[in-house]
Amino acid sequence: MNINCIFSSCDFKQNNIEEKEFLKHLNEQHSDEILKISKKENISIKAVEMISISNSTVFINSN
Repeated sequence: MNINCIFSSCDFKQNNIEEKEFLKHLNEQHSDEILKISKKENISIKAVEMISISNSTVFINSN
């Protein structure tokens, strides 16, 4: 996966990493933000994590 973290306070960008590696980054760096979103939107923490992963995934155009 190619990742560009969606959290505005973060400059994490990395190519060719596993989802579990980015999930570790989310848990270590953004746990407070994820918890806040979870409570605000009334969805599970796992759902916020999955949305964050999905929205952070960058697709490289390989023309």
